[in-house]
Parts: sequence; structure tokens; C-alpha cells
Amino acid sequence: MSEYILRRILVVVKTYPNPSQSHVETVCCAGVDLATDRWVRMYPITFRRLADRKFAKYQVIECMAAHPQKDNRPESLKVDQDTIRLVGEPMPASDRGWRRRMAALPPVSRSLEEIQAAQRRDGTSLGMIRPKEIRRLVIGKAKPWSEKQKAALRQERLDLGEALLAELGELEQIPYTFGYEFSCDDERCTGHTIQIFDWEIGESYRRWSRSDPNRWEEMIRQRYERELPARDLHFVVGNLAKRRRTFVIIGLVRPPRPKVHGGYIQESLDLMGEQRPVAGVGVGLETEETDALGPDERDQPPQLFADEG
Repeated sequence: MSEYILRRILVVVKTYPNPSQSHVETVCCAGVDLATDRWVRMYPITFRRLADRKFAKYQVIECMAAHPQKDNRPESLKVDQDTIRLVGEPMPASDRGWRRRMAALPPVSRSLEEIQAAQRRDGTSLGMIRPKEIRRLVIGKAKPWSEKQKAALRQERLDLGEALLAELGELEQIPYTFGYEFSCDDERCTGHTIQIFDWEIGESYRRWSRSDPNRWEEMIRQRYERELPARDLHFVVGNLAKRRRTFVIIGLVRPPRPKVHGGYIQESLDLMGEQRPVAGVGVGLETEETDALGPDERDQPPQLFADEG
């Protein structure tokens, strides 16, 4: 493992918590390293146990982090959670706030094909795309957590203590999977269907399945199949730890539709005391094979991180 150094990161992505063999309950968090203007993934983040260090999307944090030994993906960072410090308030979701948010992000890639080709070339494992067309939301049954995973979660709860136990509640598995069927603005694209791991869609299911159990699917589809695609929806995508060629959607970035035809008029953003360039469009790369999850991958929860013992 490389040396821990102080990082300042704009958080963009949080996935729904998932059982982990070594860290019991983890969240995939990704964002922008403000020193390099590049995507990074942060691990392990036991988000529900961060107490007063819980951060929001589009909030800057400082933390000590190093490149892990067992995960050689260039964007991966192992974070010392005890060093996390919140820096300022989250960027607002106003029109001006969204312009600031989008200006802070790395360049948007042309397509998933471009990111997959970059993975073959240099190991790229994170990126953001703007789909040309979102065809539908795909809903399927999730494979239940294994007895080993459930036992690890039960043991963790025994170790929490009564106060924290009452505050957190039991981690609930979402019994359904959600994915988008979409196409990219790329002549190589023949269409994709990939899974969504964004925290918000899991929380939407939890909330609506309780408040309106007979209509939760209709409500999910209204939100994620109609309302969000009507905005200028972008996908933050990342690959799986053990299947590097397979990408999933780890975050949804949903600014309002631009008022000027042809793309955003983005503002430069001063987060580090210097002006940052406006994000542009990446260059084309070679083609890549299919991205859909195969039958063997669906037999177990996809791993976003290498297991750190």
C-alpha cells in the first residue's frame, strides 16, 4: 500500500449499502480529487456509522487516503475514515448550483464504449457518460444475501452497542434490482442494459414500498423512467472488482435540461483557489465487448471493490 496523504474530494456518488466479507457493511463512494481533477473511488466507507462525519453528495471532504494493495484500479483509494472532515456545505441543487456541480466534474466521455476501451488500454475504471436514449427501466428479482453475509451483519449488530444499534436499525436488502436499457451517441453502440446501484433508487423503493405497497413500481417508474430521463441525465459508471470489463451505474447525475441547444454553458469553479477548465467531450477509442451481466455474475452480488483482508 502506498503512503497515506491528505486528499480533498468532491463527493458525487453513494451506492446503497452492501454486505462485505471484510468490512461487513460498505458503501461505494466516488467523487473528484480536487488536486488532480480526476475521478476516485473511496473504500471502505461504512457510511451509516460515520456519525457527525456523514457527508452529502456534492460536498467536499478532506481525508487521509492511500492506494490499496489489493485493488490496482488507478482510481481506487483506501480511506482512513477517522480522518474524514467535512469542508463547507453541499453545493445547492439550484440552476446555478447545478452549473457549479457540472463544471466541477471531469470531462464527460462520449460513450460507454469509450470508457470500456479506455479500461482495456490503461485500466480506467470510472467515468461519466450522457446516454443518447434511455429506453426503459429494467426491474428484476435480486438474489437474497447469503447466510454468511447475514451472519456477518448480525455479528456486527452485536458489536455496536445499544445506543448505536437503536440509531442505525437493521440493514435491509432491496429485494429487486434496477437497471437502465439505453444507447450511446456512438456508432459502435448496439445498446446496453446495466444495473443501477445508486443509493437513491434503493431508498425510493424502501420508502414507497412502505407508504404505497401496491403502487411502488408505478412510482419508481414515474421517477426513474419518465421524470429523470426528462432531465439531462448522466450516468457515473464503474467496473466490478473481479470483472474489470463489466461496468455498472454507480451514480445518477441529473441536472436540468440546458437552456441553450447543444450542451451546457458551464461555469468555471474555484474549489482549490484556482480556476478550473470547463468539462469537454473525450476522444474516441477502440471498441469493446458487451457489458451486460452474465448468468454467473447474477448468481452473486456484484463486487464493486476488491476484498481487503
